[in-house]
Amino acid sequence: MTPLGIESLPADLAKTLKSLPTVADRLEEVAAATSEMAAMRQGIDELGKDTSTLSGIAEDVNRIAANLERLPAIERCVTAVAEDTDVLPELKKVMSVLPTMDQRMEKIEEAMPVLVEVQQHLAKLPETMETLGNGIDRLAALMDRLLTSMDTLDGNVGSLQGSMEPIARIADRLPGSGPKT
Repeated sequence: MTPLGIESLPADLAKTLKSLPTVADRLEEVAAATSEMAAMRQGIDELGKDTSTLSGIAEDVNRIAANLERLPAIERCVTAVAEDTDVLPELKKVMSVLPTMDQRMEKIEEAMPVLVEVQQHLAKLPETMETLGNGIDRLAALMDRLLTSMDTLDGNVGSLQGSMEPIARIADRLPGSGPKT
């Protein structure tokens, strides 16, 4: 008798029974391999959560793409601004003279009352020049008369001197009129 009480077993069953240790080994390998299944399931679930945010990322990417479509227009505007601001260094250079100009303007402003007064006097200048011209004309006429009078006086003095010479000679001969010592 056999230990299990089975006297005879069909051959297929015996063959299958012989392969049971191999199947058990394989089942243990499958069990060992599937023991990680819980951790894998948890990882898959977490991956599912992570991939659920992909739709939000896709929406963000679509918004970024829409915004990127506006870049050529922005570039044109920035280029126009750059062209317009190219003059700023020269403008700064030109504007650097403004403080000096402002100081000069202040000096001109301070001098304005005097300039207004001078302008008023200049307005009277033609009248003054005419009066002065008339005075000079009168003075010239008087000087002409004076020169004429001096010429006459010179002639008279010359005549008087000529007529006084004989008297001077006589006076020189009188006693006491000699050379004084």
